[in-house]
Amino acid sequence: MPLFATYESPRRAIWQITESSEELFAHFADREKQLPALEKIKTEKRRTEWLAVRLLLKELLGEEAVIAYHPNGAPFLPDHPLSISISHTNGYAAVLLQKDKPAGIDIEYRSDRIQKIRERFLSEAENNAIDPAHTSEHLLIYWCAKETLFKLIPEEEIDFREHLHIHPFPYATTGILSISESRSPHKRTYQLRYEVNEEFVVVWEE
Repeated sequence: MPLFATYESPRRAIWQITESSEELFAHFADREKQLPALEKIKTEKRRTEWLAVRLLLKELLGEEAVIAYHPNGAPFLPDHPLSISISHTNGYAAVLLQKDKPAGIDIEYRSDRIQKIRERFLSEAENNAIDPAHTSEHLLIYWCAKETLFKLIPEEEIDFREHLHIHPFPYATTGILSISESRSPHKRTYQLRYEVNEEFVVVWEE
């Protein structure tokens, strides 16, 4: 069952993946429909992530549904009018469904490894705004926010450092941040919500 689910707009759910792929597969009513795609996935980790995402979708929609993919890899629901965003990390999967606009969500497990790549995705101003008392957590919020915005704008060749800009904000375990993009002709600003859990960080657009 999902670790978390909300059924109001936007519909959002997170699954803590503790089951094997066989255990997850048993939750499907129409297993024959899922089997051809599942058999193409070679690793157990990827199989459990694939299954958890589709079970989250089933939880949010109340029925099993097909996820298809655009040529750029972005997921969509061919049989439903909702936009979908998918994310998975070490031991967790997340799904967000939006009505009448693009969906964006990103989840990352908590780790200090994010500190090794901070200068690849942060501008100098953003880097200087990171709270030294909560470095990894603050960096993960920034990373997830940029990943979320990346999913929201239909542009190619996006540079996280050059094209996605977070307005500096003080670290907190929950909150709302502002992020803008300079890659598209629209140059829009978005408000994203974030949460820092004991195990992961998640950012999404409401």
